[in-house]
Amino acid sequence: MRRGLLVVVALFALAAALRLHNAWMAPPLSGYDGPFHAAYTSVLYHEHRLPLPHEGWSTFHPPLYYATTAALWTALPDLLGPRWILYALRLVNVLAGLGLGLAVFGIARRALPDRPQVAVYAAAIALFLPMHIGPASFLGNELPAAALAALGIWLLFRCLEQPEGTGRALLCGAVLGAAVLTKVNALCVLAAAGISLLFVGVHSHGWRFSSLKPAALVGAAALLISGGYFARNVYHYGQPIAMQIGPVPALMAQQGYGPPRPLEAYLSVAPDVLFDPADKAARRRSEVWPVTFASVWFDIHGTTLHVRDPDSRLFSRILFACGGVITAMTLLGLFAILRRRVRVSVPYGGAALVLVGALALVAYAAFTYRVATLSALKGTYLSPGVPAFAILAGLGFDLAGRFRAELRALTSVFLVLFVLTSTAISWIGWLAPMHANPADFYIRAYSDEPSRRVYDYFVRER
Repeated sequence: MRRGLLVVVALFALAAALRLHNAWMAPPLSGYDGPFHAAYTSVLYHEHRLPLPHEGWSTFHPPLYYATTAALWTALPDLLGPRWILYALRLVNVLAGLGLGLAVFGIARRALPDRPQVAVYAAAIALFLPMHIGPASFLGNELPAAALAALGIWLLFRCLEQPEGTGRALLCGAVLGAAVLTKVNALCVLAAAGISLLFVGVHSHGWRFSSLKPAALVGAAALLISGGYFARNVYHYGQPIAMQIGPVPALMAQQGYGPPRPLEAYLSVAPDVLFDPADKAARRRSEVWPVTFASVWFDIHGTTLHVRDPDSRLFSRILFACGGVITAMTLLGLFAILRRRVRVSVPYGGAALVLVGALALVAYAAFTYRVATLSALKGTYLSPGVPAFAILAGLGFDLAGRFRAELRALTSVFLVLFVLTSTAISWIGWLAPMHANPADFYIRAYSDEPSRRVYDYFVRER
C-alpha cells in the first residue's frame, strides 16, 4: 500500500513539474487559439462585459473559465508585468490538469477498490496523455471543463451508491452545470449522469414520479448554473448553442465551415497521417479517426511541437505506438465490463462509465460532421470522456497483468516508459523543439481589437 502511494505521489509530482515548467517556458499566447482565449478574458477584464458569440473568434464559448481568469487578472497587481500575469493565468489550467488526474484516480478507486492498480494506471494515462499536456500549460477552457466533468463523474458515482441523497444529486448537478458553463462538450457527461440516474430510479422503484427525482435534481441544478448562457443564445440567435464566428464569414468558408463532412470520412482508416504527421495531403482528406488518433497521441496541429521537425516525426511514431497499446487495453477493459467479467462496487458504475465514453464519442462525431474542418478533428474535444477511457485502459492493463506474472511486470515497465517518454518529448526546451510562436500565425490569420490588445501586451510587452 505504501509503495503504491509513493508511485501516485511521484506521478503527480512529475506531472506538476512538467506543467509548471511548460507554463513558464512556452511562448506567450501559444497554444490552440491562444490569442483568442486571452482576448475573451481581456474583454471581461478591460471592458467589464460579456461578449456575444459573433463578436470574436472564441467568444461563442460559455463564460465561466474566462470570468475566472478575468477575476484572477483583476486580483493581480499590474507591477507583476505581462510575463508573470500570464504565468498566473496559465496556472488555472495547470491545476485543472492535475485535478483531472486526481478525479480519475478517485473514480477508479471508488469503482474498483479491490483493484488498486487500476487507479494508478488510469491516473498515469490521464496525467500524461499527450493531448492534455499542452493545454494544461496554456490558456483555454478545455482542461477546466474536463476537470469539472471528471469531478462530476466522481459525484455521480456517489449518487449511484445512494440515489435518495438529495444533497448529492444537487451537488453533482451543480458541478456538471459548471462544466457545461465552461465548455459545452461537457453536456455528454451531464446526459450520461441523467440517463444513469433515471435508469437506477426506474429499476429500483418502477415507473413512478419518485423514480425521476435523482435525475431531475441533477438536471435542475445544472440548469440553474448554466441555463442563463443558453437562454441568452436563444434570445439573440434562436438556438441554445451558438457556434458563431460572425466577423469572418469568408475565412470560415475557406476553413471548411459550411457543408457537412461526408460520411465516408468516418469510414476511412487510411493511416497516412500516422506515418507522417506533417503530411498535409493526408490530413486534408480528413479521415476522421486516424487524424483524431494522431491528435490524441501527438500534437499534429502544431500548438506545442513543430510537426515538420525531423525529431518530431520520430517522437510522433513513438507516441503513436504507445497509443496503440493503450487503445488495445481500453478495448480489453471495455470487453470485461460489457461481459461482466469484473465486479464494479458502485451499482451500475460500469454502465455509467461506458455511457460517458460512448456519449463523448457520439457528441464528437456529431460536432465533426457539422464542422467539416481539419481543426475540428482535435482530440481534446473528447476530453470529457477521458475518465472513462483512462479507467477502462487501466482495467485492461490490470487484467493483462493478472493473466501472467510476466505480463504484470511488462505492463508496469510499459507505463513507466510511456510516462517518461511523454514527459521527455513534451518538456519544452529539451526534446520539444521551440520554433516561431503560434500566436504570430493566429494574429496574421485573423485579429480584432481585443486579440491585438492582448498580443501587444503579452507578446510584445507594450
